[in-house]
Amino acid sequence: MLWLLAIAVAIAAAAYALSENARAYVARTDVRFPPTGHFIDADGVRIHVREAGPKGAPRILLVHGASSNLIELWGPLAEEFSPLHRVIAYDRPGMGHSERARRDEHKMASQARVAARVLEQADEGPAIVVAHSLGAGVALRLALDFPHLVSGLVLIAPACNPYPWKPAWWARLSTKPIIGDLFCSLIIPWLGPPLSPSSVANNFWPAPVPVNYLEEAGVPMIFKPRAFRASAFDVVASNVEFGAQQPRYGELFTPTIIITAEKDKIVSPKRHARALAADMPAAELVIAPDTGHMPHRLRTDLVIAAIRRVNEMTSAAATD
Repeated sequence: MLWLLAIAVAIAAAAYALSENARAYVARTDVRFPPTGHFIDADGVRIHVREAGPKGAPRILLVHGASSNLIELWGPLAEEFSPLHRVIAYDRPGMGHSERARRDEHKMASQARVAARVLEQADEGPAIVVAHSLGAGVALRLALDFPHLVSGLVLIAPACNPYPWKPAWWARLSTKPIIGDLFCSLIIPWLGPPLSPSSVANNFWPAPVPVNYLEEAGVPMIFKPRAFRASAFDVVASNVEFGAQQPRYGELFTPTIIITAEKDKIVSPKRHARALAADMPAAELVIAPDTGHMPHRLRTDLVIAAIRRVNEMTSAAATD
């Protein structure tokens, strides 16, 4: 009996230590990466939004992907466009500093409604939507469900189509009742940060990770338990959600440029970007060599040129 008691005490002590580590990690991370914008109410959910540029100017909405936050696209793009555009970015529900609804926030329709609320509360008129990875799925659903809010699309390494394999093991585990909550609350703040460099390297492969990227992109924020679990739910739901909306992509005549690498360890260009370009009647495909899953960080010039090109197309359409 004594050995059982000893084991129980050891487990309790380990759980307490991991819990305290998680609490301290969240506190440190919130100090390192405080909110940089303001908060809006999106159907009862508190969403963190950042804006720059003159009010009334043509609008650009930035939508980040999984395991990320608004800094991901803001960093390389906001300064370039804010002199003549109103640049808007937000933390998708549950990530960064945004809250998450208790139900259905993993669904693309719900995510698109949040993006719509961000645009509706940040001035008037449609926006060019620039989206990365899973954020492209959200942007496409926004264009399908709220076409009056989207004038054009720039989709970077998009994740948007159904796929034949299971999501990553960590995502599946994170969404399990009880054990998933324990995994995200106790283990992720402990193991996530030291393992993050190798995970980030997969995103940039075959190129090296830029110096100071983890800090500049706020990568430590994803290892907060709430954020990690929210992203996991989005990833696990993505296959079903993509399958539901993919048949509608042919309805979109929105001016669109899709940017992808030839090879990507995170999202298959053939299954997603190239297939999407074939599905969408008004889409152009741009290949960014050797940029993996991160063309916006490694070939920012191509993304800037794509946004300007879509802006020209939308401006020409508006004057016709």
